[in-house]
Amino acid sequence: MKKYKPNFNDPRVKAKAYAALAWATQQLSEDKPNGWSKHHLDKRIGYSHNNLGAWLRQQLLNTHNTHYNMLTAQTKQYTLRTRGAAHIAQLLGIEYTPRKIRRSIGLRTAIEQHAPVFNSPCFEYTEKNCRSYHPLQNIRTDIREPLFAHYGFRYNYDIENAYPTLVLQFAQQSARFRKPLDTLCAYVDNPTHYRQQLAQALNVDVATAKKIIVARFNGATLRNTGAIREQLTPIQFYKLKNNLWFEQLNQDIRRAWSGIARYHSKNSLSNRSKMEIYLKLEQQVIGIIQREFSKRNIHMFLEHDGWRANDYIDPYLLKLRVKKSSGFTVNFTCSIR
Repeated sequence: MKKYKPNFNDPRVKAKAYAALAWATQQLSEDKPNGWSKHHLDKRIGYSHNNLGAWLRQQLLNTHNTHYNMLTAQTKQYTLRTRGAAHIAQLLGIEYTPRKIRRSIGLRTAIEQHAPVFNSPCFEYTEKNCRSYHPLQNIRTDIREPLFAHYGFRYNYDIENAYPTLVLQFAQQSARFRKPLDTLCAYVDNPTHYRQQLAQALNVDVATAKKIIVARFNGATLRNTGAIREQLTPIQFYKLKNNLWFEQLNQDIRRAWSGIARYHSKNSLSNRSKMEIYLKLEQQVIGIIQREFSKRNIHMFLEHDGWRANDYIDPYLLKLRVKKSSGFTVNFTCSIR
């Protein structure tokens, strides 16, 4: 075995080494042992009685349990041997940085695997709870972004502040309010400012502040066992409960949903009903967008309240189309990869 040196000029050797490295860097931790059966390793890395397979195992695997335990059915456990992985990457001409190589290999694999879908991009979705689901949505973001860009879907669109915007405007269409929803309107007009303001008041990051506000729109309460409480320390939670702006926002959210409930001839709405109403509003907007892209023969891939497209339409034009068809004033962002 010590004398064996794989011939990396042989395409078959390179293909096998590449596949083994791809699997090992994506499935094995560098410090936390994982159990893998002999059958699985034979399939992914190679047979131990084969010279190349044995060499790849030696390069890629650190073994932590040396024997299979028949009483507990505990398999051998392995971690990634980073030095050996780097050596194989060097022989393949790949720069070895664990995160980069995972992304590079994962992207190449995804490009090959999903080529048939993109060759005729009429994406078939599964409809569930007023949203469209597709297996491509489950690919890791660091792979999904360059994968779609590789196939020409370089234009990434989002509805700005979708949930609060649509709920507020639907409430205003559905009911009359004696007192205007001033705090909610101000938040919808400038969400970044108010998220930063709340983050500073609670001494949390802006992402946490956004989660708290979104959770409140979803029906989360300020109980000691609720979803909001779980994101905060006791002191931060106390500050939130006594934050004047957040209490005013709470009041406007409650009043908005009360107006929508009256429109549906109900005294109140469950959290599930609120989400269903929002998703139908979101679907209404997305439907208008789909028709606009279809008229221009532009393909798009849905990702909940956003989408990717293989050509560009001015977001302001989309705003006008949605306003004309639904009455909603919705802003869109578009980033180009």
